[in-house]
Amino acid sequence: MTVIELYHVLHRYGVDVLFLAMGVTLLTSLLKKTVMKSANRKVFVFLPFGLGILIYVLYSLLARSGVCFTAEEIFTVVERGLSTGCAATLYYVLYEQFLRGKLTVDPLLPLLECVPEEKRQEASEHIRAACKDADGEIDGILAEQLKAYADPPLSEEELLLTAGLLKEYLSSIA
Repeated sequence: MTVIELYHVLHRYGVDVLFLAMGVTLLTSLLKKTVMKSANRKVFVFLPFGLGILIYVLYSLLARSGVCFTAEEIFTVVERGLSTGCAATLYYVLYEQFLRGKLTVDPLLPLLECVPEEKRQEASEHIRAACKDADGEIDGILAEQLKAYADPPLSEEELLLTAGLLKEYLSSIA
């Protein structure tokens, strides 16, 4: 991000909106994990916007001395509150995509293209468990696991190549 792009973001949203959005993101995450644990997932799509408006209204009341707003000020406060919700949603998406996602990626999943997507996680867990229990030669174990999960079945050559690839990869990350 260049300095000009950063300036544009700060000018569009404002520093106050960006800081309040961080608070909205943290509050939304806290509510999601505690009080609203059993709530419908669709609620969390709109929750940052509602909280953003509420928190920006409170911020506006604290920032100014009076509680009377003109119609134009009301629209500005609601607009800034929605901007706070937008920025909070952006923060959450960035967290989910770039920080949290890296911690939960299974390294074998990309190598198991021959396994149907709904069974890849199970196949990966079984392959890693079987190889962990094996003492030496894992070629046969890998071939057996691939035969069990591959759909459509692999040819003998594809089976050997995929098993060899998995063996090299597993040995490099061990």
